[in-house]
Amino acid sequence: MRIIIAAISILLGAVALVVGIGQRTFWAPPEIATATVQTELKDAPVTVIGPGIAANQDRPVDVTIEADGQFTAALGRTADVDAWVGKAAHNTISGINTEAMTLDAQHDNGEAKVPNPKNSDLWVASESADSHLVHRWTEPAEGDWSLLLAADGTKAAPTEITVSWENDASTPFSIPLIIVGALLVVFGVASLLVAGRGRGKGPRNPATTGPESGAAGGSGSGTGSTALQRTAAVVAAAALVLVPAVPASAAPATTPSDASNDPTNADQSVYAVVQENQLNRILESVSDTVAAGDKAKDAKKLDSRVAGKALSLRKTNYTQRGDGVKTAAPGVVAAGPVRSAAVTTTTTWPRTLMVVTQAKDAKFPEVLVLKQDNPRANYKLINSVTMLPGSEFPGIGVGDTSVRTLDVTDDSVAVAPESAAKDLADYLGNAKSKKKGEFAESPFISATHDEQAAAVKDNKNAKISYKHRADLKSLNVLSTPNGGALVSGYLTSTMSATPKEEGGTIKLDSVSAKLAGATSTRKGVDITYAEPVVFYIPADDSKDKIRLIAGESMPLSAKLK
Repeated sequence: MRIIIAAISILLGAVALVVGIGQRTFWAPPEIATATVQTELKDAPVTVIGPGIAANQDRPVDVTIEADGQFTAALGRTADVDAWVGKAAHNTISGINTEAMTLDAQHDNGEAKVPNPKNSDLWVASESADSHLVHRWTEPAEGDWSLLLAADGTKAAPTEITVSWENDASTPFSIPLIIVGALLVVFGVASLLVAGRGRGKGPRNPATTGPESGAAGGSGSGTGSTALQRTAAVVAAAALVLVPAVPASAAPATTPSDASNDPTNADQSVYAVVQENQLNRILESVSDTVAAGDKAKDAKKLDSRVAGKALSLRKTNYTQRGDGVKTAAPGVVAAGPVRSAAVTTTTTWPRTLMVVTQAKDAKFPEVLVLKQDNPRANYKLINSVTMLPGSEFPGIGVGDTSVRTLDVTDDSVAVAPESAAKDLADYLGNAKSKKKGEFAESPFISATHDEQAAAVKDNKNAKISYKHRADLKSLNVLSTPNGGALVSGYLTSTMSATPKEEGGTIKLDSVSAKLAGATSTRKGVDITYAEPVVFYIPADDSKDKIRLIAGESMPLSAKLK
């Protein structure tokens, strides 16, 4: 019986050794696992590769893309990519079926054309390729990210996609099998040797009985032999249990629905809508565009990156200077260095950024206000104002999650932004305004009051009045980390002058004369100025006052009555 047990032990050990070694050699899975698109997809202008392809991978994932011709691969937050795609027809790669080693893909019908996504500000990174590209999947920050593929927005986007990763498919039973197999073989050989030695000693003394004989026996049928047999049986059974029916698979099987239905996969974080590298890229584009327009004094060159009143004011300035009006050129829009940047975390559109930069030769920094109207639009400059001497812009870094877009009627700050803009206009027009106490001292406010008082004093033969109005539609508001708010907007100032006596004459200064087309008037004149401003409103529980951070005055028109 001992020989049979030994033979079984050796046989099981050999089997365990073969299986254990085989799992690490000839049965080992491939070093690189790959999954491809097997679904037949219709043509669409966009292909989206979702975060599901890397959701269950703790190692780098490579995405290989094959196409007929040139295409763009753009990385963005999943919500932004989905917003950009909108109602367009698109193909979606949502995840990996690791059992079949295929990519889960589906087609959604929609619009057949989209804009070329190549230069969109929405992407954290993008790259262009011709026919072939290997993209190493990256996640620049926490949250869900997707890769958008498109040719030019009219042609079919690539769908020949392969996802690959290092196959670290573990074979956890290989080492135990090798160890158990070796032990079983050793046990079997040892049993054979003991059995052979027992047969050489001859028959046992039948008169020997009692516990002493069990203690002194070698390989008889006593308790020691029974214990060895039981041990061999247990080890053999363990070996049979440990031997896997098939080699270990590459990874646990999962389906797209598993990931999408898991609430822990949802991105609940608050994040700035642009990252630092995006902001730098946007600023460079805006700066280059504005510099080209300023150099040529051609507003058409600004269209791609300047909008709203910022565009109309530069256009007016170009025209005035072209007509010989002696007015200052607009301030330089510098891409950097960035002194501070309030980037909204409000992910709906429009999205607003306020950035402070300073040109190399500029005496004071400039506050730049940028706005993105919708997912497919790029950021455009809507305000550019020189900071005032002694003023401070809150020190905010890109990525500060406390910055969000506020409504103009928001009452979470000391004064609602809309009301603060009206109060500022009232105070600028009247040094004795009841709103005076709301505002901190400002060189711009003081200079405005002084100039208005001087004009009244110097023109004794004229009735002069000033009226400042806030353009409430131009206001943009961002919260600050300390509970306050930054407000960007435009005011207009109109000086009305009429002769005190009938037949009197009002002489115009050189700028007004050029704008009005006359050096004097007997009926009167209305001279209008634009006043772009940026101001800070303190938190609701703060004892601080509203501070004017940046402000300028630019002549718009002079109209004779």
